[in-house]
Amino acid sequence: MNVVSTDNDPAVLSLLGENLERNTINDVLATRPTEQQVHVHSLDWVDVANDPDAERSHPVFLELESLGGADVILLSDVVYGATQPAWDALLVLVNKFCAQQQRLRVGPVNCDENNATKLKKGAQYERPANPVVLLGYTQRRRDMSPQDEARFFAMVRGAGMEAVLIPLTSIPNCEKYMLTSLFELRLIEA
Repeated sequence: MNVVSTDNDPAVLSLLGENLERNTINDVLATRPTEQQVHVHSLDWVDVANDPDAERSHPVFLELESLGGADVILLSDVVYGATQPAWDALLVLVNKFCAQQQRLRVGPVNCDENNATKLKKGAQYERPANPVVLLGYTQRRRDMSPQDEARFFAMVRGAGMEAVLIPLTSIPNCEKYMLTSLFELRLIEA
């Protein structure tokens, strides 16, 4: 599995890089060869959402292109008071990532030594038409009102997606009283 991890905070990106380095060293020391790669990039939602050339020039899109697109998009703890001005841009980006995956999907993929995404050598798999988009959302009553939350989920609908709550019983190793809700953002078929 390849991962493209993004943030716009230089301190978070630095910490992520340090953790990656530590874990890579631990993998090597444990003699667990790994084919997965984790790529770290800065991503400003507003700048990239408003850039008409982003899909052809931004490092995140170029990285995803080299990997065959995004199969899963995980949005973790991105909806809170301070991010409200960028919610529209976030949803534009999700749609751009989905559009990239649709463009790259051209039928079954053969797994050989030239593929960036490696599965069992010689196998075929069907690339999904759209990535699975998961949103981990924690309610913050000090930070956001119920009206703010409703506005975000209305914006999701306005962006052509529906937010489907994933029941706790469907989440392996889930705590009984989770503070974070997990939603799947599904594209609404026209």
